[in-house]
Amino acid sequence: MRQSVYTPLTKLRALAAGALLLASTGCEKIVNLDLQTSTAQLVIEGNLVDDNRPCQVTLNRSANYTATNSFEAVRGATITLADNAGGLETLRETATPGQYLGATLRGVPGRIYTLRVETGGAAYVATSRLPAPVVPFNKLSTQLSAFGTDNIQAVVDYTDPAGKGNSYLFRQYRNGKLNDAIFVQNDEFTDGNRISQALRTRSSSSTDPNELDKLVRGDSLRVEMQNIDPGVYEYFRTLTLILTAGGAPSTTPANPKSNFSGGALGYFSAHSRRVLTIKVP
Repeated sequence: MRQSVYTPLTKLRALAAGALLLASTGCEKIVNLDLQTSTAQLVIEGNLVDDNRPCQVTLNRSANYTATNSFEAVRGATITLADNAGGLETLRETATPGQYLGATLRGVPGRIYTLRVETGGAAYVATSRLPAPVVPFNKLSTQLSAFGTDNIQAVVDYTDPAGKGNSYLFRQYRNGKLNDAIFVQNDEFTDGNRISQALRTRSSSSTDPNELDKLVRGDSLRVEMQNIDPGVYEYFRTLTLILTAGGAPSTTPANPKSNFSGGALGYFSAHSRRVLTIKVP
């Protein structure tokens, strides 16, 4: 099952009553949605990668539809990270308000991690398993889209291992700039297959008026492949449903399905990261 989401994974800041903030490097967008939540909610963005770097967490409060495009950083929270190998640490708040950083625990494939956030007298808990084995990113290439000879698409190749439950997330960079599009896929219909999949950006004059994400010959193209767990996949799958259905509450959830307990928005993802870079021919 393939889905595409127009928001960078590490830049999601808030989903509130009628408004979803979609941000990328140097760019912010507001997409109006008919969502049910009207009060500010805690938005948690947590990532732990198998790149020997510590866990990173960002805390913000969602903004109401009628509010300005600003989101309050949450300071003074107590955040702990534990793994199923006996590890435990408390993250420290950095000099940047709302951003917290671990120190000792690292992302190890196969381990299960639990992130606990305490703030405002409430606790929010999420668990994420860093998938194992990590699926290799075999090849990155390009092709011309069938919808236009000047529309160049990235193509990713990998082999899904036997056994359902594998999920993947792809991010695309053009000349070092993170594109708005995010691509999520699982192996529900492709279990154990060799996959060659085009990343269809679906750019248009409305979503990319200056064609900043449009690939042209000579560009540097970098694609990041993440192995994610089913809970993180579900978060972005339900976010996709909201975006593609206009947020109609009769057919989609009011907010993306977070893997946090306690009513917080956002996600915690322990995942792998593999990157390939080519020059667009």
